[in-house]
Amino acid sequence: MEELSDIALLQRLQQADEAAYTEIFHRYWEKLYAIAYNRLRIRTAAEDVVQEVLASLWVRKNALEIRHLSGYLATATRYAVFRQISRLLPDQPLDNPEVAQQLVEDPDMNHLDYCRLQERLGMEIAQLPEKCRLVFLYSRRDQYSNKEIAAAMQLSEKTVEAHLTKALKHLRIRLKDVYPYLSFFF
Repeated sequence: MEELSDIALLQRLQQADEAAYTEIFHRYWEKLYAIAYNRLRIRTAAEDVVQEVLASLWVRKNALEIRHLSGYLATATRYAVFRQISRLLPDQPLDNPEVAQQLVEDPDMNHLDYCRLQERLGMEIAQLPEKCRLVFLYSRRDQYSNKEIAAAMQLSEKTVEAHLTKALKHLRIRLKDVYPYLSFFF
């Protein structure tokens, strides 16, 4: 299984091949954990996120249309981190010093700030013109190449580049006060 490509593993996964799922798990667990831990800074919460993402992959194996497994899993992990943060915050009193210590992920930003940033980013993305928004989401969320986006949307690659440039310019201008925190989208 180790020598199989991601595409071959995905094909086997859709056929309910547990060995393929196990290989995906072993191939990506550490990378996904690093993504989750980098944002959460809580070991058990990061482990929960990775388990959620990988379990969802198995449960939804027949419904998913994945072209780039690594990009899909990385994006799914980011969204699972956001869900984990929203689960952590309402249940935990922030005035508890131990909880507050755990929730601070770096000196410049805590989980609540991160959730607000994500919400603001979503609002700004929603304001983009439809094609521009779709190009941006295909590129950043789904990890499609410009060529793949062009084929999927029946556009030229130059048009895709123009839409992506327009989206990034809009977001950088509108989010210039928080741009460093959103660098993984740009």
